[in-house]
Amino acid sequence: MRLLALIILSFTAVSCTSLPDPIPESVSDQLRYYPSSAQHCAFQLVDFKRTVQQQGVQDVQHLWVPRYPHLAFDRFSLSLIPELTSQQSKEQWLHYVARLASAQREVEYQNLANKAGFDIENNEKCAQQLTNTALGDRQFWRQLRQYPPHIQSNYQNWQRVVGLYPISKSLAAPAIDTEKKRIISGFISPLDKNTITYTATSTSPLHPQEIQSWFTRASQQSHLGWPLLNEHQVARLSEHYVPEFLIESASLDDKPGQVAYHSGGQPYVKTSKPTLYTSHSYTRFHGQILLQLEFSIWFANRTATSALDPYAGQFDGLLVRLTLDSRGRPYILDSIHHCGCYHMVFALDPQLKFAQRNTSIEAPITMHVNPRSDVTTLQVTVSKGDHMMKGLRWVQASAQPRQLNVLDYQQLRSLPLQKSRYKSLFDEQGMLMASTRLERWYLWPFGVKSPGTMRQIGHHATAFIGERHFDDADMLSPLFHKP
Repeated sequence: MRLLALIILSFTAVSCTSLPDPIPESVSDQLRYYPSSAQHCAFQLVDFKRTVQQQGVQDVQHLWVPRYPHLAFDRFSLSLIPELTSQQSKEQWLHYVARLASAQREVEYQNLANKAGFDIENNEKCAQQLTNTALGDRQFWRQLRQYPPHIQSNYQNWQRVVGLYPISKSLAAPAIDTEKKRIISGFISPLDKNTITYTATSTSPLHPQEIQSWFTRASQQSHLGWPLLNEHQVARLSEHYVPEFLIESASLDDKPGQVAYHSGGQPYVKTSKPTLYTSHSYTRFHGQILLQLEFSIWFANRTATSALDPYAGQFDGLLVRLTLDSRGRPYILDSIHHCGCYHMVFALDPQLKFAQRNTSIEAPITMHVNPRSDVTTLQVTVSKGDHMMKGLRWVQASAQPRQLNVLDYQQLRSLPLQKSRYKSLFDEQGMLMASTRLERWYLWPFGVKSPGTMRQIGHHATAFIGERHFDDADMLSPLFHKP
């Protein structure tokens, strides 16, 4: 028994310290397919990433692989590779993954303690040269189809083997169902008397016809039917559709704030600056590509309810994702905590029907929200202490809400430290280790690394039974019948 306990503890330690694979010396062989005129740039970008790894500041929000040093990938973009047959689709896809890589290089360069020998502008010129070269390079596309990048699962099979997963999931299923019933009951429980409404007001509302024209034009210009909007349009849509947050407020733990670093290098949430972080992504839904707007708030703590509350600890927060339909209208809203827990899915269109539950995978909480033609604001109600979502409804915009400062989620990837230094909120596993929870010691048999720990976008496992990632390219489709 002692030996078994030692093995389990050793494996648990390994599961929490796995880092990105180091760049192999043989990478030069993988870059030989680039034209000789572009190989220098390929080696330059690989050398930059090698330095980034050596200094421990690699950003892992998106996947980077040495074979394609000028690009970065999410699960959505990788799902499109088999469909890149036309020149127009290749160009659109390359623009997208090149932009992901550019943002990644920017934060990594800023986070480097020693930048000697690297020029960010020179790196960007090299990346642009490789992207331009790749567009018409048949060898590049042949290599991409033959050796497509792969994003590893956020589940670890060895944990499930050691943790006797078939037995563990059978024992856990009743407890998971009971917890879901408790959360659902919150939707009919009365609100705490102390509540505060927060929102980020739009500079000017958009007209539905203008929104529809953006989506129609973008989709018509894409052979993939991909409404790849520009940054200005996405920002305007985020302003237009930003939800209100009605938060029960019993303590400072319930005030959404701005994430920052103390002078000593410890992260914290500055509650004096109510803040909303925004980002966006794309998903595939029954043959369509849809835009998703993401809104996240951070709290300083999840309040403890007892001396040994396994779910309490530093940092907490909610990530709300609004999926728009092909005409740019609210379609589906889903949410998780920043640990990936408590996945909820709300159908906002009456034509959407939830599919029969797949018993092999843990189902999220699902509900319908009836539309209203007279109001345009979604209000998310959040409970005190544990910050559970306990309400979603259409409302008239509040007259005097507390204002949320809006920041790009990308800023969390490079926060200022003392002496002109910068550091990501997340480590090289995409995790915020300052937020670890006691629950990780008994939930590890389900294969999730450090359950309860806050995570970076791209690293949210959302089910203990079965496997599901919040950013899976086709995550929503199995939950609904085809409209």
